[in-house]
Amino acid sequence: MVDGKVCNAATDTASTMRCFICGQTSKDFNKLIQPKEINVESLKFGLSILHARIRFFESLLHVAYKLPLKKWQARSPEDKKVVKETKEKIQRNFKDEMGLLVDIPKAGFGNTNDGNTSRRFFANPECSSRIIGINLDLIVKFKIILEVISSGYCIDPVKFDTFALETAKMYIDLYGWHPMTPTIHKVLVHGAALITHAILPIGQLSEEASEARNKHYGQYRLHFARKFSRVDCNRDILHMLLLSSDPYISNCRQRQHKKTEPFSKEAVNLMIANAPPIPPTEDDRDSGRNMEDTEEGDYEEDNDKEYDDEEEDEYDDGENDDKQYNSN
Repeated sequence: MVDGKVCNAATDTASTMRCFICGQTSKDFNKLIQPKEINVESLKFGLSILHARIRFFESLLHVAYKLPLKKWQARSPEDKKVVKETKEKIQRNFKDEMGLLVDIPKAGFGNTNDGNTSRRFFANPECSSRIIGINLDLIVKFKIILEVISSGYCIDPVKFDTFALETAKMYIDLYGWHPMTPTIHKVLVHGAALITHAILPIGQLSEEASEARNKHYGQYRLHFARKFSRVDCNRDILHMLLLSSDPYISNCRQRQHKKTEPFSKEAVNLMIANAPPIPPTEDDRDSGRNMEDTEEGDYEEDNDKEYDDEEEDEYDDGENDDKQYNSN
């Protein structure tokens, strides 16, 4: 699968605030209007699962910044000052209570809103809700949805669609003045259709593998490629990529066991029966049970490796809003 920018380019979607599946813009997201026509070909791009957690996290942050105003766009100097003060207060509270640096620019690229930050945010919804002032039930529902779509197991599309629609209605009832971001709209409104059209469980179609290859590309070019010819350099890199992706060689590697946690009951209820196995106990590990045959990551969500240079431009404070709607 690919991220949002590639999906927009492949479907000729000019604006990042327009859904590449149904063509709706941000001003229509909160209406929950079922479009008359859906681009079926665009469903093959799936969900950008790897970056979805960060997108949900940042969406809640931007809603929290504008809670005192209850307006999507802060245009006047007074409104911008209120948003800035609220943002600084939330950043201080995150640093004091959770030790997180939130929404702070990093030198050279992106900001501090990476996968680890968003994971810790949803891992402690009570504290996160208290800091940003967003409804606790909404954060929990977002957490369950993210847990399910990244699980790698088969999902019941009917149950998921019902749960996602309830979540969307809750968001609109609480924060209807702030439109959903394209990622939230895609997951809540089109998630069931994307799950149905996927040839594998949607969590197995993450863009994590292709993103991880960026690191390998740099390593192979630095250490295993000839530098005197561009053709030979690219050929050597391609040979290393083919070797490292060979199924037999990959199975010969020693697996790294990751820290795992069981799924929540709400997440299991959205999956097809008997999908997730029972997590092992400490007694099972001490008894010498062979854990090598266990699929890596069976008892947790997929490990998100986030790259800030792939971020979607989903938030507009009002400066470029005219460009978003000219196409309408």
